[in-house]
Parts: sequence; C-alpha cells; structure tokens
Amino acid sequence: MENYTLPNSNVLDTQAANALARAYLNKVYAWMAVTMLVTAGTAIYAMQSSEMLTWVVNNIWLLMIGSIGVILVMCFAARKLTAGALGILLMVFAVAEGLLFGPILCHYTQESLGLTFACTAGMFGAMSLFGAMTKINMSSWGRGLFMALIGLIIAGIANAFWGNGMMELIISAAGVIIFSILTAYDTQKLLQEGLYGTEEERSKGAILGALSLYLDFINLFLYLLRFLGRDE
Repeated sequence: MENYTLPNSNVLDTQAANALARAYLNKVYAWMAVTMLVTAGTAIYAMQSSEMLTWVVNNIWLLMIGSIGVILVMCFAARKLTAGALGILLMVFAVAEGLLFGPILCHYTQESLGLTFACTAGMFGAMSLFGAMTKINMSSWGRGLFMALIGLIIAGIANAFWGNGMMELIISAAGVIIFSILTAYDTQKLLQEGLYGTEEERSKGAILGALSLYLDFINLFLYLLRFLGRDE
C-alpha cells in the first residue's frame, strides 16, 4: 500500500494569506500608478501653459488648502463614502498636486528632474520591497515616525522664516530618511491590512493605501530635488 503525505494546512493557509496580501498590494500599486500619471500629466500641462501657471501662482493657497481638505475627507469620512467616491477624490487630489508641481518644476532642468525621479523611484522601490520582505515588525514604529514627521514640518516652517542654507540641507536629509522609512512602514502595514475586511473595505483600503504611498513618493521626490535639482 502506498504512503501518501497529506498537505500541511498551515502551509496552505500561509500561501493563501500571502497571495491575498500580494493581490491587495498590487491593487494599491495600480491606484498609485494611475494617481502618479494624472499628477504628471497635469504638471506637464501646467508647465506648458503660461495662463495656467499664472492662475496657479495666484491661487496657490486655495489649491494647498483644497488638497489638505481632500486628504482629510478621504481619511475621516472613508466609512461613509463608497470606493467610487474615494477614487474620484484621489483623482481630484492628483490633479491639484499636479497643478502645484507646475511652478516648482519650471525652475529646474529636465535632466535634473529626470535624475531626481529615477533616484526617487529607485529608493521608493527598494524601501517598499524591504517593507514587504523584512522579518522586522515595524508595527510599533508608527508613533515615532509621526512625531518625526511633525518635527520635520515644524523645522521646515521655522527655516522658511530663518532662511538658513545649512539648516535647509539638514532638513532635506532628514526628510529623505523619514519618508524612506515611512515607505517601508506603510508597505508592511498595507500587507497586513490586505488580509482582512470585506471586498468593499478592501477596495477602499487600496485607495487609501495608494494615497499613503503616493504621499511618501512625492515628498521623497521633493526632498531629493533639493539635492539633485539644477536651476534652469
């Protein structure tokens, strides 16, 4: 009589969980890719239109406050909104960010922008992969990273009035480090979130997760731009 080895149910459960988490993360990346494309397209349009650039400069505070408002609505009203509504808000936010990027990118050469984007994509990809693959549990890092982010914002506001060049470099270096770590932290957090919830909750979570990773990417890009950007 032949001997048969029954499959280990724990292994199957682990494989199923990993597949579920990867599928969820792929959906997050898909939303993020669309958001990046919308932002890039809007920024290019703004850069090529002097009328639009003028409008953005004249209404920059409106765009900034509006962008923050969209983020707050997405984060605090997610349970009441449908996944479709969250997706529309994410696209609105992407357009607003693209408009805000227009005047900023006009100051730099295309070569330095391309180099900065390539470095950002490389660092983001490496840290996201680290967050997905590492055995280090980063779940307890959230509070520390939040406090570091608040400190970074306060330091940036203070230096905007002080105008110290060396301090700006220090703040930029800190920003690169903080958002690199945040990328790994958010990726690991999203993998864990991808194991739970209904299909509707997972759809909403993927959109909110894309927003988190998108913010990590663009902030990492902006801080690296201070080192790699070259004026026109």
